[in-house]
Amino acid sequence: MSEVKGEVGRAIRLIDDTWSELSRTEGSFYKLHGLPRVSIEEAERKSEVARGLLCRIDKLDLASLPDELALTVQVARSRASTWVNEHDWYWTAFDPSGVGFFALFAATVYSGGSMLNGALAAMQSYRFEEDADCDRYLALVADYARLVGQLAERTRGQTQRGLRMPRVQAAQAAPLLERLMAYSRQALPIAEARLERVDRRAFAAEVERRIAEHVVPAFEAFVAEVGGDYVAAAPQSVGMSQYPHGAEIYAALVKLHTTLDLTPEAVQQIGLERMASIREQMAQALRADGFLGDERAYRAKLDADERWRAPDAEGVERFFQTYIDRIQPKLAENFAFGPKASYGVRPLPEALEAAMTFGFYDMPKPDRREGYFMFNTKNLTRAGLYNLGPLTYHELVPGHHFHISTQQENEALHPLRSHSFVNAYNEGWAEYAATLAGEMGLYATPPERFGRLVMDAFLTCRLVVDTGMNALGWSLEEARDYMRENSFMPEAEILSESVRYSCDIPGQALAYKLGDTEILKMREAMREALGNRFDIRDFHAAVLGPGGLPLPLLAEQVAKETKRLSELA
Repeated sequence: MSEVKGEVGRAIRLIDDTWSELSRTEGSFYKLHGLPRVSIEEAERKSEVARGLLCRIDKLDLASLPDELALTVQVARSRASTWVNEHDWYWTAFDPSGVGFFALFAATVYSGGSMLNGALAAMQSYRFEEDADCDRYLALVADYARLVGQLAERTRGQTQRGLRMPRVQAAQAAPLLERLMAYSRQALPIAEARLERVDRRAFAAEVERRIAEHVVPAFEAFVAEVGGDYVAAAPQSVGMSQYPHGAEIYAALVKLHTTLDLTPEAVQQIGLERMASIREQMAQALRADGFLGDERAYRAKLDADERWRAPDAEGVERFFQTYIDRIQPKLAENFAFGPKASYGVRPLPEALEAAMTFGFYDMPKPDRREGYFMFNTKNLTRAGLYNLGPLTYHELVPGHHFHISTQQENEALHPLRSHSFVNAYNEGWAEYAATLAGEMGLYATPPERFGRLVMDAFLTCRLVVDTGMNALGWSLEEARDYMRENSFMPEAEILSESVRYSCDIPGQALAYKLGDTEILKMREAMREALGNRFDIRDFHAAVLGPGGLPLPLLAEQVAKETKRLSELA
């Protein structure tokens, strides 16, 4: 018994140490103890920590541990297995967010752009309750400049090693950084209304001085790194395989983002087969609506229909609210529990509009218990919104907001689990949620059902073109032609999305459709095993209750719950 207790103690210490390492990044954004570090030295430190954690995990006898403790150790293993690569991969792919979104270059929207915007958003919510908070905020302004400088330094180091962004991305880099610089000059100063509890004397002037003397020069130096001669020398080709160790890193990223043992070739074949099925479903949808033309003509008809258009951000918000209101009566019959945190939508910062297709979900924070989908007003006001239903259900409820909030609110989970981020689970669940909404009957009209298929085709394209450009020798134009033929998305979205897959965060986009397919397989296995005793609320509790898990571990948990339920009969 004492040996088991000792093993339990070692496991608990291991989990706590993994959480301590994770919270260095989590705390940077949410508690603002200082912003993340993205230097080669930090990557080396993190990889060394990960090697130590993995060595300790290998020495544990997981079979002797309580099930929940053993599962949390497995989550720790998943985290450490990601961190261990940070040093070796650093000059080709780095992970600025700390959650496994390895990016090729820093001056891109989903890499440095997203990170710097996230830091600004966190600093805008900084609370001033005592005079010392002013000093801490001033330190954060300087630290923001340091972060910009480290991103520029990595870019400089890549250039010295002959690694440059593809030209299509390089041409966008300086304008992105200039927009972020302008946004930081607006976001970092503090309105006097937020300083009622502290001594405001000279504080505002000092913030402005640090912006002018530290933040702006850091951005200007970063812009200089990617301007002029950089663009001229940038390669025309795209994809990871053109860079040192890029092919092997991409193969590892496929497994990281899907948590499945799949090769790029296998993923592409899955995508091609899925697309053939979707195209047949589209043809059936058009026939059911009595439309005699093809999919492209049907989409053009819907885009021209003012009933599916919104002229401004307020109009887009009303569309979102329609779908939010539509699902509320259906939740209790499909879920045994739900999030306490409220949710809604807000416009995306203008600095990020040029490179994000739809937007992103901004989860609740310790000082803000609401979750928001930050939507791209520019893109969503220039096309029909018949596909906004699946986007709403993917991003909010029962998608990202539902699973992230219930995970954060689950006090039974260790913080390592309540903050668990597994791309295949996160995006797989969100896409499963959009499919579930269709099963609930929430795509009430033929255009809305076609919109769901358009979103499905768009995400399925990723399986084909992400692997094509990064591993299988596809050019950017080959990928774009495939998306033009099969995604039925506006040209602007095709242009930005293809750059995202090939030049920004390769492999990340594979998680969506592979993840939801695996979750659907788990549901059907439970349904088959339980027969008429199957209750979809039990399945959803089994998937959501443990928090984010790699898909093979999730399948094990669902199987255990299925066995338990079958034995109750």
